[in-house]
Amino acid sequence: MIREDLIAERIAIDSYGEIIRYLGENDPTSRRLMESILGVEEEHAEDMRTLLESLGSDAKTDKSQ
Repeated sequence: MIREDLIAERIAIDSYGEIIRYLGENDPTSRRLMESILGVEEEHAEDMRTLLESLGSDAKTDKSQ
């Protein structure tokens, strides 16, 4: 489930990146808003990636015991 959420976050990150590129310098207010949202999405993705890594190392530890 976490992997699926991470994939969804990556799709959202790509989408916001495309929106930002599309807006360019034509709409700086909307661009700043999208960049702010993109930053939050990137934080979410990093949190999930870290959680997956943590769970992966926990699973390896559990299997060796």
